[in-house]
Amino acid sequence: MAEVTHWLQALASLAWPALAGAFLVSYRAPLKALLRAALARVERGDELRIGIVTLGQAVGPLRLPQAGELITDDHLALIHRSWRVPDRDAEFGSAMHQIHVIVFGTEEALRRVDYVVYRLEAAYDRPVQVGGPLATNFELKELANGYSLLRAEAHVRGQAEPVRLSRFIDLTEHSPPLKGTYQFMAPSQR
Repeated sequence: MAEVTHWLQALASLAWPALAGAFLVSYRAPLKALLRAALARVERGDELRIGIVTLGQAVGPLRLPQAGELITDDHLALIHRSWRVPDRDAEFGSAMHQIHVIVFGTEEALRRVDYVVYRLEAAYDRPVQVGGPLATNFELKELANGYSLLRAEAHVRGQAEPVRLSRFIDLTEHSPPLKGTYQFMAPSQR
């Protein structure tokens, strides 16, 4: 009798996993589509809530400045990429990474920026640097060997105060190239 009870308990403990497995097999295609859609939303920056768990969170796209409106951090943002450059390790005595930072925004907002001043940590030989031209989205390229907070001031024509931006610089082994680099077009080409 004890052996029968043992077998019944074993079967009962397998009932829920068997039902869950049958459900997953039966609804495999719709579940894959649902997971792909959820992943796409999170990668896009949308917020996805499942019970008490929240994945991703976006504050929305950068705003298009209206005529006469001051440019703010609602219109501009810093983005960056990093990747390993092992051929520079011996020179600095540690694992080195290339960082590439640009100012991102709508064409209207970027065209109003005169120049960008980047403020790196004091350990850099040149902790204050002016970014590249508009054609490169005011880029900054520098080497790094650790995480840091980068601050920038975007100086906008006709505005007394610069737009203050910051970005936490994390380091990765590999990174896709930056997208959204500004392409200047003469008014006749638009």
